[in-house]
Amino acid sequence: MSHRGIRLARFMHENIDDIFYCWIRRRGGEDFAEEFVIDKASRYWLFNYREKQYTVFTKAAYIKPKEVVTVSLRSKDTFPYGVFDLTVKLPPWTKGPTLWFGFEIEDLFGGGVIHYRFVPGTPGSLAACAGAFPKPVCVELPGFPLDYAEKRHVYSIHVYRSMAVWLIDGKIRGIILYPEHNIGEHIVTNKLPYALALAPVKPSTHLSILLDIDGYPEGEYVWEDLHPWNLRVLPGDPEPKIALKFCKHGSDETLAGSTVEGEIISHPVPAYDLKNKTVFFKASTSGVLRIEVYTLSGTWEEYDTIQVSENRLLKEKIDHEALLARIIYKPSKTPAHINIAEYLAT
Repeated sequence: MSHRGIRLARFMHENIDDIFYCWIRRRGGEDFAEEFVIDKASRYWLFNYREKQYTVFTKAAYIKPKEVVTVSLRSKDTFPYGVFDLTVKLPPWTKGPTLWFGFEIEDLFGGGVIHYRFVPGTPGSLAACAGAFPKPVCVELPGFPLDYAEKRHVYSIHVYRSMAVWLIDGKIRGIILYPEHNIGEHIVTNKLPYALALAPVKPSTHLSILLDIDGYPEGEYVWEDLHPWNLRVLPGDPEPKIALKFCKHGSDETLAGSTVEGEIISHPVPAYDLKNKTVFFKASTSGVLRIEVYTLSGTWEEYDTIQVSENRLLKEKIDHEALLARIIYKPSKTPAHINIAEYLAT
């Protein structure tokens, strides 16, 4: 099994057709609607190594021709617990085909998908998708930059044993858990700072790279600025190591550093399949800190209630298995200043 990864040097030393499988779906004839056709990646992903300026190349384009329904590139290598980084502009199309990029083993989700879905529009939307047959969950990501077509942004995916994390420009914007469960597709939130969902079916965590342009066969569509320099994919670590500052629910603003006039609720943090989970909290005023956990029934239930001492660091473990956790602080008097509100889990 090759673990050489996908990076610029490999493209420079090998032929792209040795790195990616390629097939297209095109319109059919009188007795069939569409057909799969074996093809070559080098016909659709066109690039050179001449720079207009640093890392901006004179040719860098991924093309879906007219009359072609889908152009699909799948890496020949698969990646255990993959780390995917793509630095790129997304197309400015007001309408047009969907882009799928990240990890997927094969067409229509069978075996597993953990990827992005970009849908053109004014503006377009970006979602995180994870799952397998019959259908993955897709949850729109908050914090998608409005200048996605004018400026390069970094779109990353980190695949772990029981969850995957989507990042934009290094900020977590989506987390999808994938336990074996019986409740189907389930979105907890798509608000800032990051979306949270449960995949309806657990995907494989050993997947190939996906780069698809899908739909709108009536026209040619070109994804500009896509170059091998932009793409880095390597095997990762099955075990997540999480260190998060709690944020206010629905906000990028952290609890630490904020002054509160009453009860305040944090955004949820992942707890599933993490054996060591610790909440750290410190505030200028005594009060009560409530830890809640999320259930498969879609409710938040009290896990523990702890007395907070003035200006003293509280260290509280979450010993039991749970899907998600959050904290709620109610000061004994106001205003109260929160100095520390953090979550560490492995």
